[in-house]
Amino acid sequence: MHENSRHIRGLIFVIIGAALWGIGGTAADYIFRNTPVTVDWYVTFRLTISGIILLGAYAFFSRKQQPVRMDRKTLGMLFVYSLLGMTLVQYSFMAAISHGNAAIATVLQYTGPIYIILWLVIRKYSKWSRVDGVIIIGMIAGVVLLATNGNLDKMIVKPAALIWGLISGIALAYYTLHAQKLLYRLHPLQLVGGSMLIGGIAMNFIHPLWDFDFSFNWTFGLTAVLILSVLLGTTLAFLLYISSLKHLSSKEAGILGIIEPASAVVSSVIWLNVSMGIYQIIGIIIILGIAIYISVGRKEKKQPAS
Repeated sequence: MHENSRHIRGLIFVIIGAALWGIGGTAADYIFRNTPVTVDWYVTFRLTISGIILLGAYAFFSRKQQPVRMDRKTLGMLFVYSLLGMTLVQYSFMAAISHGNAAIATVLQYTGPIYIILWLVIRKYSKWSRVDGVIIIGMIAGVVLLATNGNLDKMIVKPAALIWGLISGIALAYYTLHAQKLLYRLHPLQLVGGSMLIGGIAMNFIHPLWDFDFSFNWTFGLTAVLILSVLLGTTLAFLLYISSLKHLSSKEAGILGIIEPASAVVSSVIWLNVSMGIYQIIGIIIILGIAIYISVGRKEKKQPAS
């Protein structure tokens, strides 16, 4: 009974965490549409604040249970991961939202698994199969439907949104593969919080936190959305997801993570009145269906390859 309650707790954590990720993306979309906040400043704010809070959570709750020795090699790997993984994922995702919307940006990010497949095949960790070919063709078809709504002569999605969304998928693939190596050396909270803080410090050289438009009419509602989009949509979402891994298998967490794009699409349609064509919806279903299949059928075959 105790084991069952722990499993239920894990399910609740991952469902809420994934939903908050999706809604957090929609909240960022709302901020970009209604305030002078730029992608550069928002990513700086998001990474810096979340990094500090998550590292604080590690120091207070997990440091004594799982102490970690930070050697030079681990620090170097963390630094590279922070810039090419965490920061690039966050920036490209937010840029895709800024040029398009949260629903499309989140779905395009879920093209990441096909890049993982290609990488594992190229590095000969996995053999190429017909299924891989079907997966890649299917994913491309889904992206084309999402971008054109079935009319190949005209793109519905802005090219910049499409490019940044696909870049976020590539960055997510790197983020996923490289994280597996670092998780042997670091606590999950230390990895996520540390990479966010390093990324936030780096982003401060591009757009510092204090370079903020205070002259804008910041109402209570807009301020609340800005702050909560980071505290709930990033910090709490990561905390819940990481906590869920103590009670769930990686397969279960991966499948339920599909709630993120689903919540992004639903919240974008309801909150921001984003409209979707029938072929775009079919494209979304194809992309997310393939992502679910990879989580169920491919993930455990390729896990040792990292």
